[in-house]
Amino acid sequence: MRNKQALCTSNGERPVRRKVGIIGATGMVGRRMADLLLGHPRFELGMVVGSETRAGELYRSVWKEKESALRRHYGEFWQEFPCPEALNQTRLSSFQDLLHSDCSIVFSSLPDRAGDLEEKLLNNGQRVFSNSPYRRFSPDVALVVPEVNGKDLGRTQLIKNPNCVSSGLLLVLAPLSAQYGIREVVVTTYQSLSGRGDAKYAAELVIGNVYPLYGSSEGTEYYIRREVGRILGESFPVSVTCNRICVQEGHFVEVRIKTRRQVPGLSEAAEVLAGFNPLGGMHLHSSPARPIVLLSEPGRPRPTLDAFHHGGMAIAVGNLSVEDEVFDLRLTYVVNNLVRGAAGGVLLNAELWDAGVATHSPNAAANVAACQDVRALLWNSLSRRNTGI
Repeated sequence: MRNKQALCTSNGERPVRRKVGIIGATGMVGRRMADLLLGHPRFELGMVVGSETRAGELYRSVWKEKESALRRHYGEFWQEFPCPEALNQTRLSSFQDLLHSDCSIVFSSLPDRAGDLEEKLLNNGQRVFSNSPYRRFSPDVALVVPEVNGKDLGRTQLIKNPNCVSSGLLLVLAPLSAQYGIREVVVTTYQSLSGRGDAKYAAELVIGNVYPLYGSSEGTEYYIRREVGRILGESFPVSVTCNRICVQEGHFVEVRIKTRRQVPGLSEAAEVLAGFNPLGGMHLHSSPARPIVLLSEPGRPRPTLDAFHHGGMAIAVGNLSVEDEVFDLRLTYVVNNLVRGAAGGVLLNAELWDAGVATHSPNAAANVAACQDVRALLWNSLSRRNTGI
């Protein structure tokens, strides 16, 4: 399901795997991080850290406890995500254990209120790849979607990935902006319950219902608006309306776009999206064969069918239309909020950094040229098609 990097170097030796600690490991995203790291060719799960009160407990016991609580709360439709057998004997460590460990890299899924722990890790010389909203918009922090602005990875020890909706939205907007320019965007989300993590909504709010998020304590609408401009490096109006729906995994998102240049037809717009693949050829373990899976079947994409393309790292795009009376282009997509939108996004950022894009290795310049600048790559590709080269 995922591209596999070679487990041996060219001279037949196994490459050195970097040890990774996970902080916030008992949370829903932290559990997915641990699962994705098992068997990874470049990273080795070195330590899992939860709350200080749970240090020393078996990881699988806490994992099972949290998954069972979700099923009891939401009912029979909720499917528990099992703890991998490889983690059966793993015990939770303390934060101090992590500070004194040989884990040079840390994956974080901490809540905003616990962000000071990330600062302590940075001050300790550890590189942090984080899904936490803490300091997400600080100018000295890299906020990255690898296919869009991966070249920003090298300028800081703290690398963030954006909100789960934005992780998919930016994969759509980047190629369309490069080809047509964007004047304004309207986004409406129908987000799964797992986007809330282990926190639980009152059942009457969400079971068989739609729960509007405007005015709630969740900052999703604010995050999306800011993240689009920050990561694309462009400024245009973005209107966002967010809702929760009774789906376990996978966010469904409607996107309506006014472009600066005319979209000549549906087939070209589809080609622009389907051909977007700036990391192609880098053979990163978690990078999908193509980040956008384009669907033409009526009634697709749907979260239950389309949240798991390429192991959840590709988004599914459908309902592409240029016949709207208000907007130049509209579409829908499904993004896996726990994989591409969270744990997998952290891992892909780390893989791209590890591949040399963010280092001074001899291959760094070649890697940068291979995967960034996204706009130049896309324009060159389209020019060749249009001129028959």
